[in-house]
Order: sequence, then structure tokens, then C-alpha cells
Amino acid sequence: MKFQNPNIRTLVFCWLALMILTIGTMLSGRVTSEVALSATLIISLAAITWFKSMLILRYYLNLRTASKGWNKAFNSYLFIVLGIITLIFLLGKTPL
Repeated sequence: MKFQNPNIRTLVFCWLALMILTIGTMLSGRVTSEVALSATLIISLAAITWFKSMLILRYYLNLRTASKGWNKAFNSYLFIVLGIITLIFLLGKTPL
């Protein structure tokens, strides 16, 4: 395993992407509205959250230099946790 720190340009680009995704999260989550979120918006929030988490893990915590096993483990963990949270939200939206 070859350890290599990301350069400043990569980190700044990643930070900019995180800021844009944060704005996307705010728009998808309709933070200024009191209207309930649709299933599509909840799924888009989960996808944006997963992508933001992967950026943080890969570049700021430098997981991209770790072995493929660690990458798959963190990817799977995030997918499962976000899937469970999304499922709970979607089940909470359906009337019984």
C-alpha cells in the first residue's frame, strides 16, 4: 500500500463539490418549506448524502489509498446505513 496525501488542489476541489452538494441537499430537502417530502426527494437526499460521505472518506480521510477491502467495507456500511434510514423515512410516509 502506497500512502500519498492528496494535494491542495484536490482538497479545494473536493471542498467546492461538498459545498455545491450541500446546496443541492438544501434544495432537495426543501429546508424553507413546511411541505412533506416526496419519496423521490427522500431518495435524492440519500444519494447526495452517500456521495458527500464518499468524498469525505476518500479525500479528507484518505481512504482512497487504503486497500480495496477497506473501500468495499466502508462503501457497504454507508449503503446499508443510508438504506435503512431511507427505508424508515419511506415507511413512515405511507399511511397505515
